Amino acid sequence: MGKLSSARQSVRRRAVTALLAQELVRDAATHMARAGIGVMPVKGALLQHWLYADPSERALTDVDLLVRPSHLPKAADALEHAGYRVVGRSLEVGAVHLQTPFELILDLHPRLFSQGRYRMSTYEVFADASLDEALFGTPVWVPSPVDAYAHLIGKFGSDHLNRRALDRLDEIARLGSRLGELSIDVAAHLVRRGMRRVARYVLPLVHEATGDEVSADVCQALPVDPVGEGIARVARPVLSQVSPYSKVGSVVAHTLNDTIGRGICSGLMAASRKATRPQEDSGP
Repeated sequence: MGKLSSARQSVRRRAVTALLAQELVRDAATHMARAGIGVMPVKGALLQHWLYADPSERALTDVDLLVRPSHLPKAADALEHAGYRVVGRSLEVGAVHLQTPFELILDLHPRLFSQGRYRMSTYEVFADASLDEALFGTPVWVPSPVDAYAHLIGKFGSDHLNRRALDRLDEIARLGSRLGELSIDVAAHLVRRGMRRVARYVLPLVHEATGDEVSADVCQALPVDPVGEGIARVARPVLSQVSPYSKVGSVVAHTLNDTIGRGICSGLMAASRKATRPQEDSGP
């Protein structure tokens, strides 16, 4: 009886959180629109509606919105004037963390990845996005499905995850099933976004965990890259044996960047941020 009650409470909490997230996106987007700022829901707030029949199936603890980098200070000011409160900033991706009236933290991002990681420019993501007025009851920009797919793949790699992250692998498979594009075109897009190597690491794990054929086909369509294939083959067993928070995991994940040179640069920048984080980063 106790376990059943606990399960029901968990379902109710997720349902309430999903409703709060919906209202938070609507409210924040409305306030920023008045300041001439377009916003894009990403990660859980978007995927709840795209990939699940019931949004509460996809748990989340905060809401992530993407804005153009040049709009970030103005966006934070607009939300503060609306009663939100800045509670921290992230050196990693430049995000502003805000306490909201909806019992959820809002992370306002100027980019999807830390500097030097991949080639996924916020301006290019907005350029390929479409305006949607129905999803949240107010106009928001939604990324192209193939950009959302690239984001999930890149995030899996940048979080140093491995085959045990089944929920994340399942989500990539779910999104892959709704792409509606030829595998060769999806693969070409991943290459343009600097993800030719992280995709070689992630997509075989998706296929192995879920049986998803799209991931196998896209991986097969990636251009020949012996160095990248070798890196991915080494990364899979290494990352499966270490903690995502370990230094080894971090180093290996940076080798999955677009090129070895970019991997070295992104790794050095990450190390520099970690060295200054105790003094500068007050994120929650």
